[in-house]
Amino acid sequence: MKILLTILVLFTITLSANADFNKIVEKFIKAELKDIPKPPENISIVKDMFETSEQFEKRVKSTKEKQKRAIEEYEKKVASTSAAAKKSAIKKALQYTWGKPLLKELKYDADNGYFIASLGFEAKKDFSKKVAIKVPLSDARGFYEQKESLKPQAVFDYDGKSVSLKDIKIPYKTKSYLAQFTDHRIDDTKVAVNISNEFDTPTQNISTNISVAKSEVGSFDASKLKDFKAIDKLISKTSQARVDKTKWLFVVGIEQYEFTDNISYASRSAKAFKEVIKKRLGVPEHNCYTMIDGDASQAKIKTNLKKMLRRVKDGDTIYFYYNGHGVPVPSQKFEPYMLTSDTEPDFIADEKFFSLKNIYGELSSSKASKVVAVVDSCFSGVTDGKAVLKGVAATKMKSRSVKFDKDKMVVLSAGKAHQYSNGFDKKGHRLFSYYVMENILEGKTDISSLYKETKKETYQTSLEEYGDIRAQEPTVEGNYRMKL
Repeated sequence: MKILLTILVLFTITLSANADFNKIVEKFIKAELKDIPKPPENISIVKDMFETSEQFEKRVKSTKEKQKRAIEEYEKKVASTSAAAKKSAIKKALQYTWGKPLLKELKYDADNGYFIASLGFEAKKDFSKKVAIKVPLSDARGFYEQKESLKPQAVFDYDGKSVSLKDIKIPYKTKSYLAQFTDHRIDDTKVAVNISNEFDTPTQNISTNISVAKSEVGSFDASKLKDFKAIDKLISKTSQARVDKTKWLFVVGIEQYEFTDNISYASRSAKAFKEVIKKRLGVPEHNCYTMIDGDASQAKIKTNLKKMLRRVKDGDTIYFYYNGHGVPVPSQKFEPYMLTSDTEPDFIADEKFFSLKNIYGELSSSKASKVVAVVDSCFSGVTDGKAVLKGVAATKMKSRSVKFDKDKMVVLSAGKAHQYSNGFDKKGHRLFSYYVMENILEGKTDISSLYKETKKETYQTSLEEYGDIRAQEPTVEGNYRMKL
């Protein structure tokens, strides 16, 4: 269960500051359930002396049906009240034991576009960690000037046994910025950036009357970030392919989700993939449909896909790229769905359009003669070691296979149905996407060799970076004899 904590409230229940968290939750649940509705009263039916047996039987039947409905309604109300009470109790327990998150000592590194800050909690006095918040220079001054009015939000996971801090989000204007932990690991997700104590100081004199002082801002050590721009460099070295109006590109990249955990580097990889395909394969800009983060909503993805497919002509080629959460729906025998940025995971199955079966069907039944799909989501319900569905913890689920026209379409996927989809911190991209892009830029344009090399590199790196528990082996389905 993911809990979003924004405020601290006072309670009438007296608890020890060192009390077990589960016991605190239990006490709050009891308090929440004190007004739980009472069950329907038992009904005793007596035959009236002026009532025939047939009339009496009908009255008995009717009364039993009403009582059954009353009991069903009562059970629903109890279940709903209990669920609400548990959720409220967990939130109150978190507020009691942690309190609201506090950001202090904000300092900006303008060269790298990050704030460095100290994170603490109002009630948890022993917690103090360094965080980095990526804020573009255009918003940095306003962000800093409003630091006193910022309302950081803490995201916790509670599995019924233990509680863990997952993320810190800072809403500002229309965006939500993620605070990266820099001096310890949270959950099983590796830290994406490294912090050093100071800027490198120039040794030469700038002028006779100017002295160069060391900055007080903690900066990012570029040498430790390694190849954050590796793909950018490869793109710049690649010759522009001849523009081909028969080629189409549909890109969806979702890093920031409204109702569940974000995905590190998803939007960055999606934007880079677009540039790779445009330059290496010659897709014209007016044939590109790109939806990133908030633009990757249900309405926009659905509308834009229909618009593109309406424009596609006989013999054309479609390149489809999805980088986001994949969710297998348990109630539909683990039918896999794409999760849009504005969809709450628990209600993902309400919009059948976003089942993989339908998306692949729309693509492979189009007028295009060739469809190449790159899907950076493993549809196990877990990304970066974090569960998408509430109450699933980090348990991996195996999604159903999806049928499509395997003569005209091929799908390269990030991993097997039960595996994680991982980030690649050293490169600042999603792991699978990075190697797909690198191999395309290095000239592997037939699916067979592209897949073979990408699978080998992705699998090996996943073992090196995360170990066996998060091994990632890309898969290929469909016509792997195609060329890009």
